[in-house]
Amino acid sequence: MKEIDKRTLYECAHARVKGDCIYCFKDYPFYFRSGNGHINIERLAKGKRLAFTVCQDCLDYDSMGLPVPPEERGWLKKKVAK
Repeated sequence: MKEIDKRTLYECAHARVKGDCIYCFKDYPFYFRSGNGHINIERLAKGKRLAFTVCQDCLDYDSMGLPVPPEERGWLKKKVAK
């Protein structure tokens, strides 16, 4: 499955932000190493990939529309190589 075909948190209606964390409203853990399954919002700010394994076969996944193109993700400026 190409990344463009993968389900991501950018399109899922159940992805929520609280403080500095992104979590699943349906209580699915995205990441097990963090303890609570939440991920840091910094990944979203930098426009990083948000296609997690748990989301790919999720029965509760609810798409909000077309995938968000990589160039439209994030809001922090990427450093330009000199």
